[in-house]
Amino acid sequence: MVIKFNNIYLEKLFEGKPLKKIIYSKELVIQFKKTILRLKNADNSHQLRQFRSLNFEALKGDKKGLYSVRVNKQYRLEFSIENDSITLLEVVLVEDLSKHYE
Repeated sequence: MVIKFNNIYLEKLFEGKPLKKIIYSKELVIQFKKTILRLKNADNSHQLRQFRSLNFEALKGDKKGLYSVRVNKQYRLEFSIENDSITLLEVVLVEDLSKHYE
C-alpha cells in the first residue's frame, strides 16, 4: 500500500528528520515505524485484517471514515484509506497517533 501523511509531525518522525520537540518515547517511535512499514508492505486492507496483533478496525462516531491499527497497548495509529482508480492501489493517509482509550 502507498503511505501518505496528513500529519507533518508524524511524517518527519517516520523519516527520522529533526524535530523541535519529541512528544513520544523512543520505544513508541520504534513501534510506530514498524507499524507504518507493516501497512506499507500489505497489498491491501484485507491483508491487514489477517494480522490479529494489529487489531485493524473501522472507527465510529466522530471518527467515522477512519480506521485504526494497534501500535502498542496504549497507542493506535489512525488513518483513512483512499482507492486510486487508475492504478487500483489503496493509499493509507496517516492522520494521528493517539491514546485510544483516553
